Amino acid sequence: MPYKISGTINESADIIVINQSDWAVETTTSESAGSFEIGLLVSGTKTILARRSDGYAMGYGNVDALYYYYYAPGDRGVWGGGCIAGIYYDVMDYITISSAGNAQDFGNLTLARVCLGATSNGNNDRGVFAGGENAGYKNRIDYITISSKGNASIFGNLTLARQYPAGTSNINGQRGVFSGGYTGSGHNIIDYITISALGNATDFGDLTIINAVHGACSNGNNDRGCFGGGWGYTNVIDYITISTIGNAIDFGDLTLARNNLTACSNGTNDRGVFGGGSTGSDTNVIDYIAISTLSNASDFGDLPNTRRALAAASNSTNDRGVFGGGWITTDVNVLEYITISSTGNAQDFGDLTVKRRYPAATSNA
Repeated sequence: MPYKISGTINESADIIVINQSDWAVETTTSESAGSFEIGLLVSGTKTILARRSDGYAMGYGNVDALYYYYYAPGDRGVWGGGCIAGIYYDVMDYITISSAGNAQDFGNLTLARVCLGATSNGNNDRGVFAGGENAGYKNRIDYITISSKGNASIFGNLTLARQYPAGTSNINGQRGVFSGGYTGSGHNIIDYITISALGNATDFGDLTIINAVHGACSNGNNDRGCFGGGWGYTNVIDYITISTIGNAIDFGDLTLARNNLTACSNGTNDRGVFGGGSTGSDTNVIDYIAISTLSNASDFGDLPNTRRALAAASNSTNDRGVFGGGWITTDVNVLEYITISSTGNAQDFGDLTVKRRYPAATSNA
């Protein structure tokens, strides 16, 4: 478990942390004058030495390291469901997000379907897939343990059977939300679940507009969810505080009004990206926002090809986003990646196991 020590120094110095259980040096670091904090230590009592560049040193003994929560994001992304030419899939694929390569088989959803939404509780390792369509609109919510290959199990039901919802969460707050959807007409509904506890969804509030086929992302533990683009080729971005039930509020606008797009983020690093979609014609545009700051989106770069009906996942603070599946004049299995903190065009990552449009994706980050 991670522990930390902290303090204040008047001048720049090298900080040496000695573990008093065996008097071995545990770590060293260079710190500037002012407050400092050193984390990822083992539990126990420390002696701390501060040594200036001229060699002068002073120390403090019997300093107890304090436990703190350390978020270590996972690195597995999972794509589930989708369809091609009227064939509905229950297939789930997985990738290691930090390592480019082709996806591998993960297992199967409880129900083959297309146009579903997905989210997770991050490094707590549970992914959920909700809603969709196959011979009717579905309210089914499935769950998986992302780090362990295997078939999905039933989690519960959405408040309304529908296709095209978008999902996001506040990670360790354990709340997942699914926004919008379509049942022959669009909806502005937002549902929520407690990801760690099986059960049916509950009403959260409403989006500012009727919406479906839109993208959703969050800044993770910082508790803001954003929903962008969607039904009727809109450029609207809404936001909510995920831990607080209520209606969404206007955030700003995407650079391009469109639907059939997707989104992901680098978590607490606060950048959300919205990629692909259709304006009536398919687009390759990628936009970005600072999730904690209300404003319009800015241009990030482009996907290699114009593309809609895709899904995205990321490894959060490790900063890689991956776009997978969709439609490029035909159904595709391509995977492409970006570095979320650095604007630029997406690059080839590999391929999903099956070509398909309208899958959903999530990760344990």
